[in-house]
Amino acid sequence: MLTKFAVYPPVLTSIRLFLLVFFPLSLFSQTKISNKTAVIKNEKWVHIRQITFTGNTITKQHIVLRDMSIKNGDSIPVADLDYELEYNRKRILNLQLFATASYSKIIIHPDTIDVEYKVTELVYWLAKPLFSLADRNVNVWWKEQHHRLNRTNIGLEFTRINFRGRNEKIGGNIQGGYNKNFEFFYQIPYVDKGLKHGMGAYLSYGTGREISYVTDSNKLRFFRSEHYPYQRFQAKLAYTYRNAYAAIHELNLSYNFLNISRQLYELSPTFIGNKRRINYFELNYIFKYNNTDFRFYPVNGIEVRAMATKRGLGVDKDINQFLLYTESSYYRTIYHNLSLSLVFRGRLSFPQSQPYYFNRALGFKNEYVRGYEYYVIDGSHYAILRSNIRLKIMDKIWTQHLIRISEHVPLKVYCKIFDDVGYVHNEHPLNSFLNNKVLNGYGAGIDILVSYYAKLRIEYSFNHFNQNGLFLHTTKE
Repeated sequence: MLTKFAVYPPVLTSIRLFLLVFFPLSLFSQTKISNKTAVIKNEKWVHIRQITFTGNTITKQHIVLRDMSIKNGDSIPVADLDYELEYNRKRILNLQLFATASYSKIIIHPDTIDVEYKVTELVYWLAKPLFSLADRNVNVWWKEQHHRLNRTNIGLEFTRINFRGRNEKIGGNIQGGYNKNFEFFYQIPYVDKGLKHGMGAYLSYGTGREISYVTDSNKLRFFRSEHYPYQRFQAKLAYTYRNAYAAIHELNLSYNFLNISRQLYELSPTFIGNKRRINYFELNYIFKYNNTDFRFYPVNGIEVRAMATKRGLGVDKDINQFLLYTESSYYRTIYHNLSLSLVFRGRLSFPQSQPYYFNRALGFKNEYVRGYEYYVIDGSHYAILRSNIRLKIMDKIWTQHLIRISEHVPLKVYCKIFDDVGYVHNEHPLNSFLNNKVLNGYGAGIDILVSYYAKLRIEYSFNHFNQNGLFLHTTKE
C-alpha cells in the first residue's frame, strides 16, 4: 500500500537533470575494457600451440572460437597469460550456452603450451507452460485489477537454443486466455564461412477481448468486447552483420497489419488515425555495442544500443513516423563486490502528433521511472536515467541431481540502492499531470539471477508524490 515519505531536496534534482543531459555523451569518453595489458620490452613470451574444448557435446567448436580473442598459434607475454585465459573464459560464458567454464594449461615445451577449456552445456530445449499477466506489471494486476485470474494468459512456449550446435534459435509460443497470440521465430547468427553475416525471420499474430483505448489522468482506460476489438499481424525479415566481437549491425524490414472493430473506432476515432484498418511497412536499423564483462548482469564495461525506425515507406500512406532511440549503459566495479551502473534511455519521435496507438512513452515493458509503475505517460520524446549501486552477496553454482539435464545452475544475488530521473514531452498533454515535468523515483532492492534465463527484481520505491510501495519485475534495469 502507498504511504507518505519525505522527498529529496531540489538540489539533487538539479544534479540528476545535469546527468540526464550529459550522461550519454560521457559514455564515449570512458576507457574500453581491454583484453590486452602493457607489453614490457624483453619480456618472455609463451606460444599457444592449440586450444581445445571438452564438454561441448552439442556446440560446434568454431562457434566458441568465434567469440574468443586468442587463436591457435598466438604468442602472449608470460605476465599476461592468466589474464588472457580468464578474459576468454568470461567471453565463453557470455555466449550464454554454458553453465560453467574453466581452463587448464598443458606444458608442451618451456615456451609452448596447449590450452584446454572445459565447459558444461546448458539445457537447450526450453518447452514450458506459459503463464503471464495481461497487465503492464505485477503491481497493476494485483492492486488496480484486483489480481483477477481471468486477466492472465496461458499457453505453451517452446524454444530451441543452440539449434544444430551453431547458436541458432528457433521457437515460438501459442497463447490463450485474456490475450490470444501466436509467434514463431528463427535466428541464425552466421550464414557465411567468415562468420560475419546472419539472418532471421519472425511471424506474429495477436488478438484479444480487451484493449486500452485512451490514457485518462495517466491511467489506462479499457474497451472490452466479446467480438475481439482488434487484430494485429507482423511478418519480419532480419539481416545482421558482426565483423568483430562487440559490435553488431542489424537491419529489419517488416510488414504490419492492424484492424479494429467498429465499436472501438466509434469510441476512439483517433486510435490508429481516423481509420479502422492500417497496413504499413517498417524499416528498422539497430546498432549494438556490448563490451561488458558478464552480459546477463554486467559489473564492468559499456553497452550501447541505438535504433532508427521509419514506419511507412511511401508506398503505404496509413502511417508516417520516424523514431530515434538509444539505450546507453555504463558499469564499473567500485570496490570488490560493490559496483555502479548508469543506464540512459531516450527517444525522439517525428512528427510529434501521432495516433494514440503510436504515441506511447513511459509505463510499458522496461520504459518507466521506478516508483511510477502505476502510471502511464504518453508523448513523443522521453528520457530516463537510472543509477544503481549494487553489492553482490551471493555468486555460486548450485549443483543438483534431480534433473540430470540441468545439474549445474548459476545463481547470483545482489542488493542495491537506486535513483531514477525521467521526463516525457507531449505537445498536447490534455489531463496528464506527469507530462513535461521532471520525475524522480528512488529506493532499494534485491536482484536475483538464475542461470541465463530468469531474473527477478524486488524493489521498494518512492516517488515525488510522497508515495512508496513494493514492486516486482522480471526485466533488466
